[in-house]
Amino acid sequence: MHNESPLPIGRVEPSSTNEKQPSMARLYNREGEAQSAGIEQQRQRAKRTALWVGAIAVLVYVGFILSGVIGR
Repeated sequence: MHNESPLPIGRVEPSSTNEKQPSMARLYNREGEAQSAGIEQQRQRAKRTALWVGAIAVLVYVGFILSGVIGR
């Protein structure tokens, strides 16, 4: 094996202060108006995903417990 990097290594130029990257709010909001409905939808989806992941984790945990009890 060799130690050469497949990616070219170069100097990173600092961005000028005049060029600001748009924030996520600016990308999704039109003319600065807040889209609270979109944010609420995203929060609901995140909560639903967290509940599903939690439920699956509990099922796996209970499965391990039951497999230990039944395996005796």
